Amino acid sequence: MPEPSLEPSTEPAGEQPPPSAVMTNDVAPVPPRGDMGAPVSGGEAVAAPVTPASSTAPAGEAVSPVVPSGPRETSPSLEEGRFAFLARAGEVLVSSLDEPTVLRQLAELVVPELADWCAVDVVTPSHKVVRRGAAHRDPSLVPSVYAIAERWALQENGSQGVAHVLSTGQPRLIPEVPEQAFQELARGNPDLEETWRLGCRSVMLVPLVARGRVLGCLSLMSGTAGRFGECDLELVRELARRAALSLDNALLYGEARQAQARTARLQAVTASLSRAATEDAVAQVLAREVWEASGATRVAVLALEEDGQMRPLRVLGYSEEALARFARPPDGSPPAAWPALRREAGWFHSLEEFLARYPEDAEFVRSQGPGARAVVPLWGETRVRGLLLLSWPEPRVFPAAERAFLEALAHQCAQALERAALYEALRERTERLRQALVTGDMGTWRVDLVRGRELHDAALNHMLGLPAVDSSVPVGDMLERLHPEDRPHVEAEFLRYQREAPGFFELEFRVLRRDGGVRWLHSVGQSFAGPDGKVTELTGAMADVTRRKEAEERLQLLLDASRVLALRLDDVEEALPEVARLVVDHVATGCLVDLAAPDGTLRRVTAAHRVTGHDARLKEALPRRGDRGPAHPALQCFRSGEVCFLSRLDFKRCDAVSTNDAHRTLVDSLAPTSVLSVPLRARGRTLGVITLFTAEPQRTLVAADVTMAEELALRVSVALENARLFHDAQSAVRLRDEFLSVASHELKTPLTSLILQHNLIGRALETAGAPGPVTGKLHTAQRQVLRLTALVDNLLDVSRLSLGKLSLERAEVDLVQLTRDAVERLEDVFIQARCPLKVELPRTLTGQWDALRLDQVLVNLLTNAAKYGAGQPVSVRAGVDALDEVWLEVRDEGIGIEADALPRLFGRFERAVSERHYGGMGLGLYISRQIVEALGGRIDVDSQPGQGATFTLRLPRRPSMPDARPPPPQDA
Repeated sequence: MPEPSLEPSTEPAGEQPPPSAVMTNDVAPVPPRGDMGAPVSGGEAVAAPVTPASSTAPAGEAVSPVVPSGPRETSPSLEEGRFAFLARAGEVLVSSLDEPTVLRQLAELVVPELADWCAVDVVTPSHKVVRRGAAHRDPSLVPSVYAIAERWALQENGSQGVAHVLSTGQPRLIPEVPEQAFQELARGNPDLEETWRLGCRSVMLVPLVARGRVLGCLSLMSGTAGRFGECDLELVRELARRAALSLDNALLYGEARQAQARTARLQAVTASLSRAATEDAVAQVLAREVWEASGATRVAVLALEEDGQMRPLRVLGYSEEALARFARPPDGSPPAAWPALRREAGWFHSLEEFLARYPEDAEFVRSQGPGARAVVPLWGETRVRGLLLLSWPEPRVFPAAERAFLEALAHQCAQALERAALYEALRERTERLRQALVTGDMGTWRVDLVRGRELHDAALNHMLGLPAVDSSVPVGDMLERLHPEDRPHVEAEFLRYQREAPGFFELEFRVLRRDGGVRWLHSVGQSFAGPDGKVTELTGAMADVTRRKEAEERLQLLLDASRVLALRLDDVEEALPEVARLVVDHVATGCLVDLAAPDGTLRRVTAAHRVTGHDARLKEALPRRGDRGPAHPALQCFRSGEVCFLSRLDFKRCDAVSTNDAHRTLVDSLAPTSVLSVPLRARGRTLGVITLFTAEPQRTLVAADVTMAEELALRVSVALENARLFHDAQSAVRLRDEFLSVASHELKTPLTSLILQHNLIGRALETAGAPGPVTGKLHTAQRQVLRLTALVDNLLDVSRLSLGKLSLERAEVDLVQLTRDAVERLEDVFIQARCPLKVELPRTLTGQWDALRLDQVLVNLLTNAAKYGAGQPVSVRAGVDALDEVWLEVRDEGIGIEADALPRLFGRFERAVSERHYGGMGLGLYISRQIVEALGGRIDVDSQPGQGATFTLRLPRRPSMPDARPPPPQDA
């Protein structure tokens, strides 16, 4: 069919080329003019308002609405109508998230207000163009609009009509379709004749674009020539933009629903696979789920053997010949499975695509159908476990979400296959275990739920303290021998194994032997089902793991106790109750901790028991002077400094360890079976005693518990000694600070007197006209005395800060005047340092501060700037911020401060530079920060090496709370 343009031409009408169909053939774009203008016939723009036309035409006839002729003028009422239409369109488009509903509403919105009929075509994920919405002024003609699209088979890419708009994303406007040319072209073409009958004198094709992606095309047709103009195109483009956004939201909503459905199916598959214990069960679940979810007509799950051969696990739709050719090709050529064996899925949209990549055995491949194919690897944690084959009857595309879903299903199947392999290996190990029981110290058991009997072998009975012979006892006999703390859990698991499908299980629990002992058993078993699928039998083996469990508990106790003690370095006694509770939780029935009192007796710090109500009774049951009971283990241990271990307590021993009648009553109620007392020793001194005891049904203490208790006692002793040393160090620091305070006060008096004497001597020398060298030496002596005075003042301030005795005398202070006074006093200092000083201060900055202490801070900051300014300018600025907080900045351009020194710059005796080149004790900035923080403010520093330093002081005008005195420092 010829493809001439339908654009109006400046050539004579008789020489115009014949038109082609609007929807499928070429519709040349209108060259742009300005923003929206376009040339039309004769070089004039066609502009006619879109006016609803009469809908009285009979069904089946072309509807030609009456449109005013002549140039179109834009009026306020017309603009208001357009805005109202767009507003109404927005409401309609956001009213639904269903894609068909959105597109149908879009078409119905356009007709009849903007066009005689309208079609909405969208691009599907398979890159086909499908008509999803249509409307006509005559509703009986809507099926014809859909039928034309089906017959034309629109494509996404092309250079004609809708295809061109979809491929370029640019709108097309044909104000007038030449009737004569169209009629000649439509002669003998029913589709074109049908198009003209529907109304095709004026055409607009506008793309639906969202997020840079063309989603479809909005086609508007009119039976009136010249009805559509540039202003109509502008309106429809805005409508298309809103419709595209609504369509995109609907598509996103649909994708979210699909993702939710896939997630739900994945969860269901996970649950099903978790119950599949064999390869066959796993393959059955995978094949069923993939069959239902993908729409494939043929599904096969193949297992990859160690020798590289494929073994079918589950097949739906494939013939045996097809599977054999896939797994073992007759000519030895590379099969399509090879990429999948490298964990690369193969997705083939059509038979042609498959053959283009794998042309081998093409005749047989064609016989399997022309549709799409997929080969997905079943890759687990270590290797590819098999392949998943799928076939569809027709070509199709595979969206990314579908690929990810199928690959996720395959991965879960591979993991389930690995689990099934592990189950198989476990079955083999269980068989080998049964054979090893002949020589090993393990026992076997079997529960026959049908007969209600338990069968124990001789080894298991021996572990339970029973006669070492095989026995048959009623079901539940083993449960009766369980430790009371473990019985609820084991009973619940035992019932669960009877209800669920056959499988393997493992348990660890404690049992009470006939002789009263407690043993840890590790049980491995398997359940079996009868013909009806119900579990009828459980069988397995038990091993005695008491030593391992006890060792684990001892190790865990030591780890937990070390952690607790490390967190309480300053007061270990507060941690001892928690340590005693850990001992009870892990190894003993009760734990007592006694520490030495100053008078040489024991004082009970804490007591813990598995029965909480006994804690208080145990804490009060401490032997006192004059009590009987010389064999009391704690007293013996404390006096001798040696371990006292009573592995068995009988009636006579209980009487011997009791200190009085009340204590004997307590001992009888607790009924201890073993007692262990371990001394707490450090630096040759016994600091106290830790006592552990056990009672039935708990096991008795053994030699390994003695070793553990000694290690625990060592850690507690070290913690107690460290705490004592820590408190001694704190006391020494306090004594030092008190000494510094007293010494500083004592030094102030002679220094003050010496300063006065120097002043008197200076005036006398000045009166007597003393020579210059003498006066110079006096000035040197005065400077040294002033330096010594400043040092004493700093030491005095440090001691006050350490003792928390820094006092503030708040009064109304003008920071500006205080700064000017300090600058004036230090003028000679800056002259000697050759640092020009620049001061930028407001007229006044007042607040409730301590003038003397604030002056001390200013002097420290200014002298530091002069000392480290390296002869560069120093600036002083001040002001008020938005929070009415006063700030003062001292900046120098000197040597600067290293980055690693900034965090410790304000510490005691800390220096950021070498003492060799710069003097000082490193106290000025420490004292300054403490004073500023006591005033409720803060002091910050910003510096880089070689670029100077900026110290910023910030102070609130009024105190927000009572003056905070810094706490004494904790370092020595």
